[in-house]
Amino acid sequence: MTMEHAIEVAGETLQLHAERALYWPRVRWLLLADVHFGKGAVLRRAGVALPTGQTQADLARIDALIAHYRPERLVVLGDLVHGKALADTPWVDDVRRWREFHGALQMVLVAGNHDRHFDAAALGFERVGEWLREAPFALAHEPQTLPGHYVLAGHVHPGIRVQDGWRSHRLPAFRFGADGGVLPAFGALTGLYETPAGRGERIVAVTPAGMLPLGIL
Repeated sequence: MTMEHAIEVAGETLQLHAERALYWPRVRWLLLADVHFGKGAVLRRAGVALPTGQTQADLARIDALIAHYRPERLVVLGDLVHGKALADTPWVDDVRRWREFHGALQMVLVAGNHDRHFDAAALGFERVGEWLREAPFALAHEPQTLPGHYVLAGHVHPGIRVQDGWRSHRLPAFRFGADGGVLPAFGALTGLYETPAGRGERIVAVTPAGMLPLGIL
């Protein structure tokens, strides 16, 4: 297995990465969905015992992707943050310092349902509304249809169950249908939502060893 897998979608070549990211080479955009910065802090406030440091780990993953692809724009397809936070919360400071380090890189957030809890501008992201159109794609948070565009979205944290002999694995997955595709959630603390494969759907699962194309189902 390799860490990358190229796929043609709507006439464009896209590069899928095992860090649950998508790179669009023609325009040099790096796409992530459902980052959920600060989720660990929200869960700890609710009494869930979790170690700290998850935001720094996710930022390091993004750093590696930026170094690898050298994108001109980073686009987050919604849910950049998970919940409310004070301005001096440690993870907020971490993200702000990280953003300052990448000051020359455009960063855009297509607003998601969780993003109402925190002002993306305070983290150095330009926030757009429901859509970001760049033909042939429309980038959104929630999967939906838009005539004349192929929609790339997040929100559902897509997964797939893969059988390996007697073992069954639940894996994050990129899923591409006739009119739209869904990216796996980037954040390490996000879960998975399994749905049966649709007719003609192309699925590429993410395993600890790399990308696993499952073909057209």
